[in-house]
Amino acid sequence: MKRKIVFFAVAFLSLLVVMSGGLAAEKMKSAGTAGNIILTPDEFSWKDGPASLPETKIAVLEGDPGKKGFFVVRFKLPAGTKIPPHIHKNRERVTVISGKFNLAMGDKPENPTILQAGSYFSLPPKVVHNAWVDEETVLQISTMGPWTFKMVGKETEKKY
Repeated sequence: MKRKIVFFAVAFLSLLVVMSGGLAAEKMKSAGTAGNIILTPDEFSWKDGPASLPETKIAVLEGDPGKKGFFVVRFKLPAGTKIPPHIHKNRERVTVISGKFNLAMGDKPENPTILQAGSYFSLPPKVVHNAWVDEETVLQISTMGPWTFKMVGKETEKKY
């Protein structure tokens, strides 16, 4: 099976362009009570990831990862996805919804913690980590924006 490399920076950029004003905002307005967001899985607005990752799907459930404040995003990662070593400016909070997520600390894909569905991890800012999935995996990121992504060894940092 062909391996894919996921650059969260590209995914988040694509996510913001494609999903501005997503389903969560529509549901808040139609719920009749300010602030309520009630979504069932069939109501998620899954969108295609960037063209370089045609099988990756993304859904914003709440907030905006590009703005200051709380947000919730789900990523549906196809089998073989690799996430290169990187850091974030804000704390990263991730729940494995389905599948299995291999999380390695540092800049080498070694000695991963294997996180099954239902697992959770929270990393402070600027902690170098990388990851990969061997089977389709859905992750939920619930944290504070604006979301940033900086690949290890790269000068530029993406802010969304």
